[in-house]
Formats: sequence, C-alpha cells, structure tokens
Amino acid sequence: MKMLAAIAMAGIVLGVTGCKIKKNEPSAKKADNGVEIFFDNGGFNADEFIAKAWPEKIEPYFRDNAHDFTEVRALIATDPEAAGKKYGHSENPVQTPWSFAVRLEGQIVDANTKSRAAFVSVDTDGDTKADAKIQLGPVIKGTSLRDVLPFIPFSAFKNQIEYANVGRALNKYVYENNLSKLPRDDLVGQHVSATGAFTLPAQGQEILVTPAEIKLTGGAQ
Repeated sequence: MKMLAAIAMAGIVLGVTGCKIKKNEPSAKKADNGVEIFFDNGGFNADEFIAKAWPEKIEPYFRDNAHDFTEVRALIATDPEAAGKKYGHSENPVQTPWSFAVRLEGQIVDANTKSRAAFVSVDTDGDTKADAKIQLGPVIKGTSLRDVLPFIPFSAFKNQIEYANVGRALNKYVYENNLSKLPRDDLVGQHVSATGAFTLPAQGQEILVTPAEIKLTGGAQ
C-alpha cells in the first residue's frame, strides 16, 4: 500500500510540474588547444572528426613537434623516465606509458609485406641492425598516434568506446591517405624517411613506430 501511494504521489507531482522529456541538443566541448569534439543523438563520428582535425591540428603537430628518433632512443636506453619527460607525452605517466612523436630515416634491412600487419625494419645508425619497425598496415597495432597528441585527451570524450574509435579512425586515416600508396615490393635496401609516433615498449621489446607520413627515397645513402 505504501508503494502504491508513493507511485500515485509521484504521478501527481509530475502532473502539477508539467514535466516534459526534451530531446538533447547537440553539444560540444573543447579539448586542449581548442579542438572541438561534438556529441549528439546520432552518435560521435570518429572518422569525420579525424578527417577535420588532420589538416588543422594533427599534421601540423607532427611536423612541428617530432623529435629526432636517434636522440629519443639514446635517452630511453639510459633513462626512460627522463626521456618521457623531455620528449614524450602521457596523460598520466603513473598509469599509461609515454608516447613519443619522432622523425626518423634510415635503410630498410627487413620487410614483411605479406601479412596484413605489414612492417619494415629500419637501421637508423648505419650498423646494419634494425633499430625500429615501421608499421605499414592495413592492420595497424596500438594507438600511438592518438596517445601522443596532447590535444586529444580521454577527458574530451564521453566514454572509452568513443576514445578507442578515435584511435582506430586515426590509424585508418593514415593508412588510406599515405601507407596504402607505398610500394610493397623490393623494399629491402631502400632508404626511408618517416614521421610518426611510438609508445615506450617494455624492456627488451622492439620499438614499433606508427607513421603519420612515410616516404621512400631510393637506395642506400
């Protein structure tokens, strides 16, 4: 009886106040450096967001903020934490590893282009040994490109799903607009230059660079 009375009273209150269900209007909020991220009833479109942000924010960021790979790698070898603070970005270094925006060039010493997770291994210091792997896709592992960008923080999104979609959309954009156009034959011995990002690997593991841009510049130089 008490429950029925409570329900009845709630109905009276709603009737008196004229409560209405109002459709949510599209909203937007800005991440650091002013990137607008929109949410609406149709859902957040990560592909559209990346397509807009790429020329306006993302491409200029890599062009202006990428560090020399050999310098970053050398400091990581002696003091990873110092390397992170000097060259890297992490929203929360205690919980998430540092990511680094880098530019590198060198000679391709190995290539695996048969796998959908294709890559080339690159010697950047002339000792004929691979110093990093560069992903070629179409399957691109990780979210280094997203994680290195200080103006696309997790806090700017509604949930983890939308944030994950941004990472996938960014990898997809890079593949479709750059990596898919790269020749896949006779890569060993060619000289390559790239700008991209990698996340600090666990000790003993190789560095895996996701390129924002990559170019082949011919044979060994």
